[in-house]
Amino acid sequence: MTVSLTNTSRRCLVFVLAHDVFCVANGRCRCARGDRPVPTSLTLATGVTVDGVDDAVLTVPEVIRAIRDGALAANRGAP
Repeated sequence: MTVSLTNTSRRCLVFVLAHDVFCVANGRCRCARGDRPVPTSLTLATGVTVDGVDDAVLTVPEVIRAIRDGALAANRGAP
């Protein structure tokens, strides 16, 4: 499944998609590779909607908190 995320706050939101949460829930590593894995991040400007985000993002504690606080809206879509 994929998710659409909308920044409903008045500020830019940045979420670090930590390997031990996001990649594990995703079932594959999405970290940038170099000398060592570096977690990816998701940045949403004010009022922006990003479509097609893997629903594993909904396991990230900061994303859960932002949705609960009303700073982020999430809508599930088709895979």
